[in-house]
Amino acid sequence: MHLRDGILSPEVCAVAGALSVAAVGYSLRQMRATPESRTIPLTGMVAALVFAGQMINFPLFGLPVSGHLLGGVLAAALVGPWAGCLAITVVLIVQAILFADGGLLCLGVNVLNMAVVGCWGGGAIYESLRRVLGSHLRGSVVAVIVAAYLSVLAAAGLFCVEFVASAHDVPFPIPPLTWFMVLYHALIGIGEAAITGGVLAFVWSRRPELLTAGATSGTVSWRPITAAGVAVACTVAAVLSPWASEWPDGLEAVGDRVGFNELGQDRVLFLSDYALPVPVGWEAISVSAAGVLGTVVVLCLGWLISSRLVATPGPVPDASHAG
Repeated sequence: MHLRDGILSPEVCAVAGALSVAAVGYSLRQMRATPESRTIPLTGMVAALVFAGQMINFPLFGLPVSGHLLGGVLAAALVGPWAGCLAITVVLIVQAILFADGGLLCLGVNVLNMAVVGCWGGGAIYESLRRVLGSHLRGSVVAVIVAAYLSVLAAAGLFCVEFVASAHDVPFPIPPLTWFMVLYHALIGIGEAAITGGVLAFVWSRRPELLTAGATSGTVSWRPITAAGVAVACTVAAVLSPWASEWPDGLEAVGDRVGFNELGQDRVLFLSDYALPVPVGWEAISVSAAGVLGTVVVLCLGWLISSRLVATPGPVPDASHAG
């Protein structure tokens, strides 16, 4: 659901950008005020996992449409909504600047729709359901599945509002746009929920300390978890990304039906379409290399930003959590 420039009006992009800056700024402030020992290593790892996961488009039940992981609830469940919002934001920035995936003017919109809605909204749903269902493994998995599904529908609905709020010279049929956005993303949400629930059920069953923030963080070594997560992310990016579905994702498919894809503009700064310049016939290796490159970049950025935040004294300083 990466929006290209030109699809939404500059005014809507500006408002969404301001909201995203405020939300990400608040998340950074909360990370600094309530540091945890897991924040530094796991934020970069989660960003790497989400980046790699978003490269794998999966087909939708026989339709000529694909979907991919958004990852907001996955990130929020692992590191909390504040660090999760930072992780997804880092992913979106790298995708837009390094790979021209998502417009630069629409970057704030993409952050709002995926990072803020996914981590703040989806994270809030997840925590609310855990209070009802219980914080044990089964209750947490059910909660994260429901939250992941609803976060996809919320992001799709928010795009419809943004599109309607944008002034277009050519009128577009809003009812079909809304109908197909909801239909496609209701199906994509099933994939999002299955991936999020499956990954977290596997992780939590083997590392139950990840279910509880803060209570055990001072006695747990996060290095093995981080190393395992980074290894999985690089493997997914290197091995699975060339096998991603070639069908357009839900947003692109709706744009084809309604006609707004013609408004889209691409601004390539470095690379385009997750491809490195390679000889003819090496396209699969090119995609794999681009995936690993992006995974390493978001890993380093996530680690660098979170380490500086947590290491810097905040309103509630606690040096024991800075390692």
